[in-house]
Amino acid sequence: MSLLRRRKQQQPPPPSPGDDSNGSDHDDKDKDKGNGKKPAEEQPSSSASGPPSKEAGRRAKAKWSCVDSCCWLVGCVCSSWWLLLFLYNAMPASFPQYVTEAITGPLPDPPGVKLQKEGLQAKHPVIFVPGIVTGGLELWEGHHCAEGLFRKRLWGGTFGDVYKRPLCWVEHMSLDNETGLDKPGIRVRPVTGLVAADYFVPGYFVWAVLIANLARI
Repeated sequence: MSLLRRRKQQQPPPPSPGDDSNGSDHDDKDKDKGNGKKPAEEQPSSSASGPPSKEAGRRAKAKWSCVDSCCWLVGCVCSSWWLLLFLYNAMPASFPQYVTEAITGPLPDPPGVKLQKEGLQAKHPVIFVPGIVTGGLELWEGHHCAEGLFRKRLWGGTFGDVYKRPLCWVEHMSLDNETGLDKPGIRVRPVTGLVAADYFVPGYFVWAVLIANLARI
């Protein structure tokens, strides 16, 4: 029989205290990996917040609210309006007529110019008698409320005093109930000259076109 040599099994050295901590750390890491959690060393600390990145700042600047859009729209409208108003005041007076002639051709001569070319000449004066509606009336004498309206139009023109002092305007435009004339202390007289018959209000002509054509003869 062969002699069996028994080899003494080498016993592992006893673990040191430091080795126990390392082993427990490895076990904890294995458990955390099995549970889907990151180890404590790998988890970033939430308390340590670094400075904001450049991309976050750009995103914050790129935000465009409704108020910004409204302000931008109002600014564009105001700028366009002032630009058009400046161009309108800067253009010469003959520019609209030039554009009209360029589109539709030369404008026909007015009647006064045609009669002048035909040799018609004026022989008798022309008298215009304004009506009771289109004739202008101005103040020659009034009460204290009408101060500053001397020889200013009460009827015809812009009718600005109707809105500024309506009661005073009604008092000066009313007639006396007994005599049918102006009230005591008030004198309203018709406007003299061609200005009393050309325009009733700005933009509403009465005899202005006829006066302009007769002046060419």
